[in-house]
Amino acid sequence: MVDALASGASDRMVVEVQVLSWAPTNSYRRGYRLIRKFPSLTPKTLLIAASLLALTSGCASTAGPIDPYVQQLQWLDAADPQADANQAVKQNDTRLLGLATRSVSIPGIDKKDLLKYEEACGVQLIEGISDVVRSDEHLRLMQKARSYALQYNAIIKLHCKI
Repeated sequence: MVDALASGASDRMVVEVQVLSWAPTNSYRRGYRLIRKFPSLTPKTLLIAASLLALTSGCASTAGPIDPYVQQLQWLDAADPQADANQAVKQNDTRLLGLATRSVSIPGIDKKDLLKYEEACGVQLIEGISDVVRSDEHLRLMQKARSYALQYNAIIKLHCKI
């Protein structure tokens, strides 16, 4: 059933309806013929086979694509905040690390000093941080990012000229 103007100048929606047959079929006859052809296929045997199939198919895991937020934070597993901060200081990069959740926070900096440090040193946001926790792995990595930023900022803060 389609109810719309050919020009498309209608505010009505186009609806397509497909009617499928619901009449009973003779599929039970095919099953009966199958059982006559293979007498070992008793209802008990079929139940056991179906149960085994269900159990083994549950063991197969289909690993989907990794969440992009998790991918962006995986570097934290091998990161060393002290070494990274010292390397940044050698390159005259005194930007503090920030976390962008509902608002930007800079671990290790009091809220009253936030603007002062942000203007003097700058802030680099860690990508992959969000106010939405997408999985247990994402939560673990966000907690690790906060810990990393806290240690990193403690060193950078000493070299930031306020």
